[in-house]
Amino acid sequence: MELLHIEPDEFTPGIDFDPTQMVFEIYGFSRPENVVGFYKPLLSWLDTFSSEVLAPDPEMHRLLEVNIKLTYFNSASSKFLLDILLLFIRMNTGNCKVHIKWYYEADDDEIKESGEELSEMLGFPFIYIEM
Repeated sequence: MELLHIEPDEFTPGIDFDPTQMVFEIYGFSRPENVVGFYKPLLSWLDTFSSEVLAPDPEMHRLLEVNIKLTYFNSASSKFLLDILLLFIRMNTGNCKVHIKWYYEADDDEIKESGEELSEMLGFPFIYIEM
């Protein structure tokens, strides 16, 4: 499966999903005009990743790193961010450990609190990293 790369712009975040390195990153601003059109293909890509990369070899031990480096996301984006994180959490099985790293600026309590709220809603611990 090939790398998924999307360049950020003023409305949409940058995306780097590297299945060979098992590192998935979302960064920048997320306020797309067509939130469904932007995020649905990402969810589809993750479903394919799960079935084509993780499922065929359930005995292989893996560490999957998810880096969230958003400086802003609107409420429409938060629903899809929740869906994306939920997919990753479902991948957290006996042979695949998922680490979700939530990055935030030192003076940005709002972004940090958003991560804490998502972690609580999902019942999954995040690793918080101050930039």
